[in-house]
Amino acid sequence: MVPFVLLGAIVMAPAWYNDHRLALMVERIQDYPLPAGAEFGSFAPQAETSGGDSGDCWYTIRVPISTDRPVHEVLSHYRQARIEDPDGEAGDFSVRAWTLVGEPGDRTDESTATGPVIIDVDGTYSGGILDGRCW
Repeated sequence: MVPFVLLGAIVMAPAWYNDHRLALMVERIQDYPLPAGAEFGSFAPQAETSGGDSGDCWYTIRVPISTDRPVHEVLSHYRQARIEDPDGEAGDFSVRAWTLVGEPGDRTDESTATGPVIIDVDGTYSGGILDGRCW
């Protein structure tokens, strides 16, 4: 039984290492100053590796923010951020924001909406040849 456990640990080690690198980026995003009038939302940031190609892993980090600022201001704030990604590149990611917008027929649109905002940070990092998620 021990050889199988050791083999499993060896196979999973690259994925665990890359998950740690992604967790460090989540911490850097949380350490980045929030926009004026904002605070972190009701759930913890979420990070996932969602596949890859030729050793590059695709990732998404989702961060909830509660704010009284319009969504476009929050989005602009994070698009200007020079946060280091898992490969050590500053600002090598894309940022999207989304929010729930009123009831159907409501004249509020995303550019003027305020309240809970979800920030999605998407990018790639080099996962190496041993992380099976990156192929």
